[in-house]
Amino acid sequence: MPLARLVVCAALAALLVAAPANAGLGDALKKATKKVEDSASKATGNTDDASAKAGDASTAASGSNASAPPDKVSQVSTKFDYVPGDSVLFLDDFTQDDLGEFPHQWSLAQGNFETAELHGERWLRGVSNDGRIRLKLPITGPLPELWTLEFDILGEEPMDQAFIVRALGDDEKYAWEATFPGGSNAVFRSGSIFSSTPLENGTVPGRHHLSFMARGKTIKAYIDRQRFASVPEIEAGAGPPQAIEIRMFASSKPMITNVRFALGPKPAKDLLASGKLVTHGINFATGSDVVLPDSAPILRQVAAWMTANPQARLKVTGHTDNVGSAASNLDLSKRRASSVARVLAGELGVAADRFETDGKGDTQAMASNAKPEGRWMNRRVEFVKP
Repeated sequence: MPLARLVVCAALAALLVAAPANAGLGDALKKATKKVEDSASKATGNTDDASAKAGDASTAASGSNASAPPDKVSQVSTKFDYVPGDSVLFLDDFTQDDLGEFPHQWSLAQGNFETAELHGERWLRGVSNDGRIRLKLPITGPLPELWTLEFDILGEEPMDQAFIVRALGDDEKYAWEATFPGGSNAVFRSGSIFSSTPLENGTVPGRHHLSFMARGKTIKAYIDRQRFASVPEIEAGAGPPQAIEIRMFASSKPMITNVRFALGPKPAKDLLASGKLVTHGINFATGSDVVLPDSAPILRQVAAWMTANPQARLKVTGHTDNVGSAASNLDLSKRRASSVARVLAGELGVAADRFETDGKGDTQAMASNAKPEGRWMNRRVEFVKP
């Protein structure tokens, strides 16, 4: 959900967000982490006045990272097929927790964690060398058939095995686990199934985006816009997954934020079976109508549907949350809908005259804007058969 982005001064932004990997990155991360330590140790509850508050204007680029080159939707690898679920069960950017405290939406399994702050953005920081936490999901029994999980990570050397994501089955056995990094690789295992995939951009420290997409016994895992695991059937020895655990296993105090667990999305073959597609998989640059490259998977699905249904037309409608003025939200939603249609026509080959566009701003909320989960649900794009 979108979600709050890391706000930094110009010098740090050049190192952590925009610049390719270089010899100075580690030093910059050490300074950044030191600021987090200072802020969390004081635990005053103060925030950086320069930071932007979370809202529709901070819709994030899931999968962006320090060394990813700028590219278009059409240039994103087709192997990156992650589409977030559309019904949020869990969302945490740690803004609801006091600095220095353990977050209330999590269970502690081992170690020591605390809410920290870096340039106005909240993070959960692993304080001990080895710690494990679990999402408090509002469900009992096995995880749903279709679900997605994603979150941002930030770390500095030593980084090896700093982040480990596990699905727990019967008696807390590991149904599967993903490790980032394993050397300069991303690692996945489920029973005897094992893979170790080299990172395409070659960068380990810094900010990255981890995401997972489950379809029953099938699981796919991604780091930024690289898919590093695609397992058609996890091994059944641990039983069906029932919980998600994140382990932070490093002395360099790694951190996570913008954690989202959602149901869905619907399979591509059912994309517009009901005549309407509501998607949260189209992302935009902060406060603008620029469609970001990580929107490629869902836009490719829409383009494929249009190709398979050559007589069909679609109405594209943008929606926002209620952060900001009603007038600015209405204008932004209209411009975003137009941008989506332009990408489908200009980059993915669908005739422009097959679309009409509109925007509703914050006037047709799907959920309450009182909580981050609701605001994320309300930031969406809809495709409807006229």
